[in-house]
Amino acid sequence: MRLLIVDDREENRYFLEMLLQGHGHEVISAVDGVQALELARRAPPGIIISDILMPGMDGFALCREWKKDPALRGIPFIFYTATYTEPKDQELALSLGAERFMVKPAEPEAFIKMLNEVIGQCTSGSLKATQAPIEGEEEQLRQYNEVLVRKLEDKMKQLEETNRLLELELAKRMRVERELRAALQQLGGADDHA
Repeated sequence: MRLLIVDDREENRYFLEMLLQGHGHEVISAVDGVQALELARRAPPGIIISDILMPGMDGFALCREWKKDPALRGIPFIFYTATYTEPKDQELALSLGAERFMVKPAEPEAFIKMLNEVIGQCTSGSLKATQAPIEGEEEQLRQYNEVLVRKLEDKMKQLEETNRLLELELAKRMRVERELRAALQQLGGADDHA
């Protein structure tokens, strides 16, 4: 099956490409939602596997656009993310029309098992095409904004902690440097008196 992987991190794309090609799939890749839509509209894949946090167009926005497009909405959409891991994130993803939501890093066997389930449902016709997520669009946008704000707040906390640790490290290094200079000056002064 032809699969489209969407992830802005090269190492994540590479891992999935190797895993999926090793299981006999043809793989194309995109770095964000904008590129993914462009590729899919030219040659639709059998399934899309997308990260969420990406520049340009993130995975949530991509899923919304995907499910609005009559030519793409019947193609299963799978989220595979390491950043959006809370139950609210999964609820939002599924409300946008995604067929599956999986948290990175998943064991390769578990990932392939989930993918094979989706492929099996497509083949048997038991996976019904989702409709465009129009009902409750305002609620979805509110949830989406809440999720983004929460993730940004988490990132800010991480950055503040990193900055605090860097400031402590810098102060420590400056203190050691002053002590080293003082010791060198004392050694230089001792040589003058010898």
